[in-house]
Amino acid sequence: MKQYFNRKNDNTILFSLVSASLAIVCFVAVFKDSKGFSSFSLSAAGPASSPWRPWTTRNLETTPGEIRKQKQLINLENKKQKQKDEKLEKVEAGLERARALIREAVLNPNYSSSSSSEDKDYVPHGDIYRNAHAFHWSYLLMEKLFKIFVYEEGEPPLFHYALCKNIYSMEGFFLSFIETKTKFRIRNPEEAHVYFLPFSVVMIIEHLFDPIIRDKAVLQHTVSDYVRIISHKYRYWNRSLGTDHFMLSCHDWGPLATWYVPELYNNSIRALCNANTSEHFNPKKDAPIPEINLVTGEIKSLTGGLPPSRRTILAFFAGRLHGEIRPVLLQHWKEKDKDVQVYENLPQELSYQEMLKKSKFCICPSGYEVASPRIVEAIYAECVPVLISQHYVLPFSDVLDWDSFSIQVPVSEIPNLKKILMGIPEDQYVRMYERVKMVQRHFVVNNPPLRYDVFHMILHSIWLRRLNELKQAPQVDKVVRRYSKLEKLEAGLARARSSIREAALIRNSTSTHRDSDYVPRGSIYTNANAFHRSYLEMEKLFKIYVYEEGELPLFHDGPCKNIYSSEGSLFRDLEFYNIYRTKDSDEALVFFLPFSVVKLVEYLYVPGDYRIPGIGRAVVDYINTVSTKYPFWNRSLGADHFMLACHDWGPRTSKFVPNLFNKSIRVLCNANTSEGFNPGKDVTLPGLYLTEKLGGLLGGLSPSHRSILAFFAGGEHGHIRSVLFQHWKNSTDRDIQVHKYLPAGVSYNSMMQKSKFCLCPSGYEVGSPRIVEAIYAGCVPVIIKDGYVPPFSDVLNWKTFSVKVEVKEIPNLKNILMNISQRQYLRMQRRVKQVQRHFLVNETPKRFDIFHMTVHSIWLRRLNVQIKDFDDQS
Repeated sequence: MKQYFNRKNDNTILFSLVSASLAIVCFVAVFKDSKGFSSFSLSAAGPASSPWRPWTTRNLETTPGEIRKQKQLINLENKKQKQKDEKLEKVEAGLERARALIREAVLNPNYSSSSSSEDKDYVPHGDIYRNAHAFHWSYLLMEKLFKIFVYEEGEPPLFHYALCKNIYSMEGFFLSFIETKTKFRIRNPEEAHVYFLPFSVVMIIEHLFDPIIRDKAVLQHTVSDYVRIISHKYRYWNRSLGTDHFMLSCHDWGPLATWYVPELYNNSIRALCNANTSEHFNPKKDAPIPEINLVTGEIKSLTGGLPPSRRTILAFFAGRLHGEIRPVLLQHWKEKDKDVQVYENLPQELSYQEMLKKSKFCICPSGYEVASPRIVEAIYAECVPVLISQHYVLPFSDVLDWDSFSIQVPVSEIPNLKKILMGIPEDQYVRMYERVKMVQRHFVVNNPPLRYDVFHMILHSIWLRRLNELKQAPQVDKVVRRYSKLEKLEAGLARARSSIREAALIRNSTSTHRDSDYVPRGSIYTNANAFHRSYLEMEKLFKIYVYEEGELPLFHDGPCKNIYSSEGSLFRDLEFYNIYRTKDSDEALVFFLPFSVVKLVEYLYVPGDYRIPGIGRAVVDYINTVSTKYPFWNRSLGADHFMLACHDWGPRTSKFVPNLFNKSIRVLCNANTSEGFNPGKDVTLPGLYLTEKLGGLLGGLSPSHRSILAFFAGGEHGHIRSVLFQHWKNSTDRDIQVHKYLPAGVSYNSMMQKSKFCLCPSGYEVGSPRIVEAIYAGCVPVIIKDGYVPPFSDVLNWKTFSVKVEVKEIPNLKNILMNISQRQYLRMQRRVKQVQRHFLVNETPKRFDIFHMTVHSIWLRRLNVQIKDFDDQS
């Protein structure tokens, strides 16, 4: 093995050299075959062939002899192509016969032949199968017909190799067996039914992924380059757009590895341990494979256990606290019941394997991902698996009837686990126990592989997926064009909604999702787990299209300094920060209307004319332009479009286009419900007043050094400030300091940074930068506003780090604040510091900062809307 590790960084170089070599010595000739789809072949070209010309192009100096030779070459190539097409037709004809025989076996259980009834090794029977006879026929036909071509490109350790021990051992054993110990592999690709892409996600991560930098681009480059090389060298990938190709992975990032090549993700057979339908696992084309943890790589003496009468433990689980389900399990059962024995850390005197072997039921909850080696561990120990997972497609479930030998318990029923298991009669348990012993043969690893073992069952799952594809070229069209692009987008959103809804059921104070940057935790969140799940789904799916129509200064720009800084900052990041922006409008989930209300007012407002007709015309004309040029506004009536404005007139501006006001997502600082702000579809944009670098605004004194109870300084405008000034301006009370103008030499920021509470009253409008200024200063905001929806209030629990005071209670302001205990104040102040990250402005946006939180608010509103194509609308 050591020789592999010395070549750790060679593979990226290998790809570059191979790609360059292809560019130098080969050209692609495109042919039309008898089916009408394009295929590719590579022809060698020597140095004398430069400048390149297709060999079908006639040179002016070509002699008659050379022309005859060229025609002969063309005829020869056409003949070879016809032979290839005939071989493909033979392959497909064999598959069609197999489909017919299996279909007959499904419809007629008594249908038999000598070959199926006289299987010397094993004849499937019993309740563990959905249809034992159909499975047996399919398996025998697989053995007779199935041929796999393994691409030889690529070198270990990233290709053709993986470790055969640890939690990813199934990946290593499969790669080893498919390369060396199977009759299914052939050397002639023309005879193959499927083509195996032999990269190992486990080894790519081990050798190329930097755990500190955490850049997954190495995964993208390796997989994308490999597919590009084999698609250039061979015709098979392009012939089927990958539908007859398969990859295999047991790593959690296996699905992610396929995402970088759309055809691999959408069309190819993906054999995955992490078979999660909420992460786009498609049971019709993807194959779920079992996760097996061979700690030492040893495969002998793994099965067996006590008979039912000597199993003294009702149910057992031991494992780490991670994922969404295990915290619920441990919360209810951790070391609380002698019958249901649940441990986070197993006591040293107990053996994990022995505990499995003397338990009736073995609890198999999902961890971070749905797959778990505990299912196979339970089967090996002859212990009935209790499956607690969501969206998990069980291994070999096309063939096996899991209900006959396992128990599936919904997450919501975890508190009733003991009652459920105690309610299973003894005779039913014994039958299930016998079926577990019976199904063992399908999960055992043998070296060399034996018929019906786990290796052959994985192959059979791939065989079934290949049978699901009819003739390649026509079927490719069905796969690719089956759904419109919009339907695919909406399907992705539906899965995201489901995933977030399930995460919301787990009300932990800390998110159960892994994240290298930040894990939301604590009472500042309404539901940390649901927020984190939603945020991760957003990062994965959300795409924004920015209309390019319109020119500066009215469009595509906004002020980044002054009281409207939020507008300019968000404009800048949406225009130039490419993590969410897409140039392909068909990929977009939302569409940004990039007019700046601040700039419209600056350039088009006629002083004294508060009807603002010029501004209205500009907005109406812009909507007319994009709705005429693109189909997206009319398709949704603006429901998947958004505008943003920090100017007080932002809401008024949207009223010039009724659908913009009533249907579109309006991102507004002036988030006033009494002026038509709708929290169900509109987004509150935090007000910012940036006049300097952010560093000077952050920080403040420790709580024990904050000598001022409450502070405010600002102009007297709006009815709320008038009430506040009436009661507290020029007051002799030194605890509540309210100023219209600060005394000379007194710093506004320093006053906030030494105050416990910072008063944030509305002015003429509800939006105000004072809330964010207070958070920056580590000062607990006191919100005095009517009809105001605070920023990010879908996610943040403002009651935990701010105080809301009704206007009528302004005279009692000091009593209200003095009645907040020191202990409660300290907790609130800590939470203010914790929530700061969500309001920070960064030159380049950082995860969870104000830019991403605003985008997340837009994402949540888009989740609330379902758009249809025109021809689907009634």
